[in-house]
Amino acid sequence: MTSAPPTDPSARRLSSAALGTALLGAAGWLAMRNLRLPARDGWVFWLPIALWLVTMGFLCWWTALGREQPATRARIGASWRLGWMVGAAGLAVGFVGPLLVTPKASLGPLLGILITGPLGFVLGALGGAVVRPGRSES
Repeated sequence: MTSAPPTDPSARRLSSAALGTALLGAAGWLAMRNLRLPARDGWVFWLPIALWLVTMGFLCWWTALGREQPATRARIGASWRLGWMVGAAGLAVGFVGPLLVTPKASLGPLLGILITGPLGFVLGALGGAVVRPGRSES
């Protein structure tokens, strides 16, 4: 049996804050685990994932704590949308691109999964937060 998402605004805020805390905790665990390793050569793989988790956590907290002002809600929505759009484009390019350039490279799609997809989401979310959404003038 499935349950519908909470419709009460306070329950939505609480669930968004809880998810944001979990994502930030996962990012902190990932960073601390990798920073304790003696060799620092694998940062290119875990750092984009940690940045993606931090960005998702902050967006969840921003959603939970965002005021009821329409401009703030529009900026939050634009940040989420642009993050997912640029992240999906980065994932697609990083996944398919290496397959087209070197078809025999079996690890090529990992570029999209581990690097270009997460970094695309981070850049898109930052762009959505910085750029003001268009206003409809009447």
